[in-house]
Amino acid sequence: MVFLLRIFLFYVYNFFKNSQTFGVNNDNEPIVGPSYLLNSFHLSKELALKNPASGASQSAKIKIPIIMYHHVECVKNIKNIIRKRLDISSDVFLKELTELNKSGFNTYWVKEIPEIISGRINLAQKSVVLTFDDGYEDFYRVVFPIIKKYQMKATVFIIFDYIGKKGFLNEYQIKELIDSGLVEIGSHTLDHAYLQLLPDSFSRRQIFESKMLLEQRFGVKIESFAYPYGAFNKNTLTLVKEAGYKAAVSVIPGVYQSHDNLFYLFRLRPSLFTRETVVKFLEKYKK
Repeated sequence: MVFLLRIFLFYVYNFFKNSQTFGVNNDNEPIVGPSYLLNSFHLSKELALKNPASGASQSAKIKIPIIMYHHVECVKNIKNIIRKRLDISSDVFLKELTELNKSGFNTYWVKEIPEIISGRINLAQKSVVLTFDDGYEDFYRVVFPIIKKYQMKATVFIIFDYIGKKGFLNEYQIKELIDSGLVEIGSHTLDHAYLQLLPDSFSRRQIFESKMLLEQRFGVKIESFAYPYGAFNKNTLTLVKEAGYKAAVSVIPGVYQSHDNLFYLFRLRPSLFTRETVVKFLEKYKK
């Protein structure tokens, strides 16, 4: 029975791996991007009972908004549905960062959040964390010049096996990002695996080896992790902790972080800012 279950999970894993459209479409455009299931945006009952991040917690909650970006570009191909769902135009992105800069927002890396929560790093009254999932090439081409202009920090989550592939950051670009002193590199597994459905042995390899290989390749300590598809369970959390990461991000919406959710930090999608400016939204958002 266990053997059959492992076979089933293996086929499910390969289905997600192949259906997430890593590669190019008929117009030779990269259409890489995850399709999120609705349960990814909510904490499981199992974890909610174990770590009541939104209930009667003993851990103080601190407002640290984390914005979750993917593509920063204008997707012209209307058939490229997945990519369009994940993109924000460069003009809109520039406007958002300009507003944050003019309003006096300070930026932080994900790896700094544990220190902020513990009180070892002082948090500015206006603060935000900029994160970018998957390690797309447009980060170097579009985002990097903007964060250099405003001297803003950002965390980029890299899929190790896709370094240098079409549409993704290459090794030299990543090294330049690291050398700038503005960009933290985090892990997004080896090949964007759907960890929640994998046997622990498969998940362990994805979580541990991606960290080790990134550290060996770039000579920096990898301290932050992002769950592909926002999918995780209690076993996944345990493995991320055992691997030596300091924090991990989810896709669950929210801005209040604490020790309770240090390994499933809440984030906000930029699509939430469509009706008002990013600054007004962050100032008003209370969840």
